[in-house]
Amino acid sequence: MPLTDTQIRALSPSEKRVRCSDGGGLFVEIMPSGKKVFRLAYRLNGGQRTKLIGDYPRTSLADARLKASAFKLDLRSDDPEVVALATRKRGSEMPIQTEEVRWEDVANGYLLLRQQSSPAARTLAKLNRQIAVTIDALGDRPVTSITAEDILGVVNPIAASGRVETAHEIRTRFSQVFRYAGARGLVTHDPAAFTIDAMVPRRRGEFSGITDPKEVGKLLVAIDVYRENNPIVGAALLLSAYLFPRNTELRGMRWSEIDWGAARWEVPGDRMKMGRDHIVPLPSQAIDLLRLIKKYDFGSEFVLPSPRDPKRMVSEMTFNGALRRMGYHSDRHVHHGFRTTASTNLNEMGWNYDWIERQLAHVPANKVRSSYNKAQYLNGRAEMMQAYADWLDVCLEKSVADR
Repeated sequence: MPLTDTQIRALSPSEKRVRCSDGGGLFVEIMPSGKKVFRLAYRLNGGQRTKLIGDYPRTSLADARLKASAFKLDLRSDDPEVVALATRKRGSEMPIQTEEVRWEDVANGYLLLRQQSSPAARTLAKLNRQIAVTIDALGDRPVTSITAEDILGVVNPIAASGRVETAHEIRTRFSQVFRYAGARGLVTHDPAAFTIDAMVPRRRGEFSGITDPKEVGKLLVAIDVYRENNPIVGAALLLSAYLFPRNTELRGMRWSEIDWGAARWEVPGDRMKMGRDHIVPLPSQAIDLLRLIKKYDFGSEFVLPSPRDPKRMVSEMTFNGALRRMGYHSDRHVHHGFRTTASTNLNEMGWNYDWIERQLAHVPANKVRSSYNKAQYLNGRAEMMQAYADWLDVCLEKSVADR
C-alpha cells in the first residue's frame, strides 16, 4: 500500500535502519538517528541499485514520487549519470537494459516538468487531479502497451456521466503525457490522438452571449452600476466588452505588454490558445480604463492581480462570478460571451470577415489562408476596434436614455 505523509511522520527510529515501501521501488529509510530519507530501488543491466531521492520532510512525499519517476525515465535516456552507471563495470559498448516504463512514471515525469514552469496553484491543482485519474486507471501499465481503446475506457464513462468537457480535458492530459513520452524516446506515437472521433463532441461555440443591441446596452449599464462598488472588476468587464479577449488572456495581461504610444496590447504566443503572438489594437475607451486601473498601483506585473496575492493573476472565476451577481447567469451571458457579442455584431455591421477572425485570434481552417502575421490587417483592425467601442458606447447611452 502507498504511504501517507501521516504514516511517515509517525515512523520512529530503532537500533537498525528500517525501510518502508511506497511502491514502485520508492521507499523511506529511517536511520537510528531519526533521520528519514527517500531512496529508490531500481534495476540496471541486471543489477540491483539504489538512488538517494531526498531527505524528509525537506523532500515531500509527493515530490519524492515525482523525482523517482523522473529518474526512472532517465534510465531510458542518454542521461550521463545513467550511462556512467551502466558502463562503469561493463564497458562503454554495453547497451542500457532497464525495466519497462510504467504510465505512472511517465505521467509523474510530466507533472514534475510542469511544476518547474511555476504555473498558478489552481492550474497545477487541476492538472494534478486530472493526471491522477489517468494514473488510477492505467498507472501500472507499460506506457508502450496503452492503446486508444484503453484511453476511451477511461474517458467515455466520464462523458456518459454528463461531464463531457472533463472527459475531453482528461483525454488532453493523456495526449500531453504521450507527447512528453515521445520527446523522451519512450513511445513513437500518441494513441490519444485517435480517440477524438469516438468521443461525444465537446460543446464548443455554445457559450452564452447577448447579441441584441438593446440587451447589450442593458448589460453595459449593469456593469457600469457594478463598477461603483467594484471598480477594478467592473473595469475589467468593460475591457472584456471592448476588447473581447479570452478569459486567460485578460487575466494574464501584464503592464509590460501594453504599448501606450502605439495604443496596442501585445500578447505573447505562450499566453495564447493557438500559441501565436497576438496584437489587440486599443480603442480610446480601453486606454482610459487601463489608466484608471494603473492609478490603484497594486505593485504587480499583472494589470488584474489577485487581491490576495499581487504576484498572481486574478481568479478564473472572478468575471463570471461578477456577471452572476448582476443577474447574468450561464444560460444568458458568460465572460466568453463577449466574444459572441462582438463576432455577431461586427459581422452584422459589415466589417471584413478576415479582420474579425484575426481579432478573435481564430486560426483559419483553410491552410491557404492560414499564413500568420501578428500584425496582419492591423490598420483595418484598429479602425474596427475603435468603431466597435464607439458602438458599444451608443448602446449604453440609449439604454440609459430608455430607463
